Amino acid sequence: MDDTQVRLANCFLTLFPNMTVKEIETASPTTVTGWDSLTSLTLLTLVGEEFKLEMDFEDLLEGLSYQRILEYLQQKAAAR
Repeated sequence: MDDTQVRLANCFLTLFPNMTVKEIETASPTTVTGWDSLTSLTLLTLVGEEFKLEMDFEDLLEGLSYQRILEYLQQKAAAR
């Protein structure tokens, strides 16, 4: 895992402390029990704070998952 993946996984672990790294890598609202809309907003807020980014909630909420957030972060990093 690179630094971005580790930091993102730590954001997930804050909300889902019992998940394994493998579970985090495939995490989405449909695969994680208890992941609701409030959890989504909290997660995106945590990620925004961790990466010092203003998160585009509307863009990310559809199809939200670990992979989708990782892609978003990689796109933002490439654009800098």
